[in-house]
Amino acid sequence: MTGTMKYIVVFLLLGCVLDPARFAHGAQGPDRTVDTWSSLIEQAEALHLPTGFLKEIDPDFVTVTFEDLRTYAAEYHPEDHRMILNLRLSFNKAGGALMDLERMTHHDVSLLYHELLHAYLDYIFNGPGPGKLSPQANRVLSFAREQMRCHYRFVRINPIRQRRDMTEIRFLSQEDSWEVLNETWAVFVGWQIWTKLEQRGNGVGPWTEPLIDEWSALLSGASMSGELLGYYEPDDPEERRVARKRFIAPSNGLTPEGAELLLAVVLEEPEAVVNEGGLVIKTTHDTTAEALSCD
Repeated sequence: MTGTMKYIVVFLLLGCVLDPARFAHGAQGPDRTVDTWSSLIEQAEALHLPTGFLKEIDPDFVTVTFEDLRTYAAEYHPEDHRMILNLRLSFNKAGGALMDLERMTHHDVSLLYHELLHAYLDYIFNGPGPGKLSPQANRVLSFAREQMRCHYRFVRINPIRQRRDMTEIRFLSQEDSWEVLNETWAVFVGWQIWTKLEQRGNGVGPWTEPLIDEWSALLSGASMSGELLGYYEPDDPEERRVARKRFIAPSNGLTPEGAELLLAVVLEEPEAVVNEGGLVIKTTHDTTAEALSCD
């Protein structure tokens, strides 16, 4: 990976900060720290949130810090594997420890998972290599590379986000393609965490047909409204002067296969939800634009 690319999440009502491989749990103090990942995983499991992809990441790989972010709620910088969270997500807003997950709003938790997905993709692409990754992580890595080769490389964008029928064709750099994939997938993961928490609250129980039907309708609405579309900050400085962000057109949005992979591997949803998610994305996919050839 090259450059100083960063991935930014816009949640105007959120803010928070985290410390990478360590965070204090409870009272503050220099001697009261525990391993970040293990504590985070423990809390997430207690809330029945997905943790398998977090266990893949070496705790020493990611550095998490808290800052008083003015414009964005969180940032991820893959060039130095650094996650920056707004102070609002820290214990007592002091920036020394991550707030307990059970005290976070649903938006806060979804924001955190958005950033954690960035960390996961950074790790499987730039960590120890495929030989030391699990079969599931290698499955994600292989599919992500294929998506970057074509679907997120030769794309249509919406120059004006509000005009979804107005598109321009772009051949993206490797860096921009990587960012589009990251943002598109992270948006979906964050959406799913938030939606599931909102839909089911803190209650725990199996997916029922009515719950899946309700969730399916919400996913369909999000897909058709453009809520799940990713973006990139142009690698070309000349284009960046014109627009800081370029949003992907619906025709190059999340694929059914991508949705199924994320639901199954990252979000650990049951087969019925995985299949329904892929079907919804497929049926709501924009078919009005002619497919772009990668050859």
